[in-house]
Amino acid sequence: MKILFLPGPVKSNVFGVGALAVAARVSGHEVIVASTVEGAAAATGIGLPAVTTSELTLTQLLTTDRAGNALEFPTDPAELPTFVGHMFGRLAAVNLGPTRDLVTGWRPDVLVSGPHAYAGPLLAAEFGLPCARHLLTGTPIDRDGTHPGVEDELEPELSALGLDRVPDFDLAIDIFPASIRPAGGPVQPMRWTPTSEQRPVEPWMVTPGDRRRVLLTAGSLVTPTHGMDLLWNLVTALADLDVELVVAAPEEVGALVRKMPGVAHAGWVPLDMVLPTCALIVHHSGTMTALTAMQAGVPQLIIPQESRFVDWAGMLATKGIAISLPPGADTEDALAGAARRLLTEPAYATAARALADEIAEMPLPVTVLDVLRDLTGKAR
Repeated sequence: MKILFLPGPVKSNVFGVGALAVAARVSGHEVIVASTVEGAAAATGIGLPAVTTSELTLTQLLTTDRAGNALEFPTDPAELPTFVGHMFGRLAAVNLGPTRDLVTGWRPDVLVSGPHAYAGPLLAAEFGLPCARHLLTGTPIDRDGTHPGVEDELEPELSALGLDRVPDFDLAIDIFPASIRPAGGPVQPMRWTPTSEQRPVEPWMVTPGDRRRVLLTAGSLVTPTHGMDLLWNLVTALADLDVELVVAAPEEVGALVRKMPGVAHAGWVPLDMVLPTCALIVHHSGTMTALTAMQAGVPQLIIPQESRFVDWAGMLATKGIAISLPPGADTEDALAGAARRLLTEPAYATAARALADEIAEMPLPVTVLDVLRDLTGKAR
């Protein structure tokens, strides 16, 4: 098979679909990843062939309309989903031409799109190809139907194809285990394994220390001028705990955080390698971060940074594997108290290990490749 992956605009999208894409390639299938300049670089970083379909960054897509006019983030949280949906529409629009050229020349058998990559279903309709949606989050808005604002933004492209809406996907690939899978339509479950850029692993990363290890991260997009407040607050709140505090962050951020009291290590950290040695992870509600922790059977303290993740983080808390502190509740005392509970109450670790066991029983990516092959016999 020839499989064209359209993951979305950022690294985490690429790492999300990476397990299936890597499995396809090592199983003898032909694979190409089509993404923005950032996504294409992430794809080649994990050993996948990639085509750059846009030089625009996520920030440019969010803050500039098609005509180059500046856009401002809405102040009303209720307007944010539609604002972001228009960005997904612009992403599809700018990617459509270059990806159409790729499809015309390479002739893939099937398309696999991330949940925000709407060029996939449009091109599938145009070329009569099957298109699967690779789900990457547990939030309903990212799983069911079309994001608000997408079809308004894509009206010219839909009209040119004789469509009045974004076509349905032929398959939904779900990397969430059944016990935490949101209600919705039928899905093809798949065991996800972390795929991310690698560097040489230092021995301490895979060796438990004398004290319990706590991994802290605010995500890969944090910079010295963006997201640092959250990181400072988390480190400050946990500094007095009797733990070995490891902060996963971009190197320029790690250099600043290393100077803070209580921090043993800071900078680039391979989460999948370090987490099995940890007693707790504290994070910003990033889905790939949460899934990596679930695989390792590690309890989580989640501080969701987007409204769409608050309910999902709360659901993980009801399953007994996490505590979630939504915005406004994440005071220094609350953070320290929640971390102590997660470290000292055995029920959290027990529930986290049970979820890891459930994930280990999910169908492997090679099984999903067979399902994709079946789709190729049902072209539109």
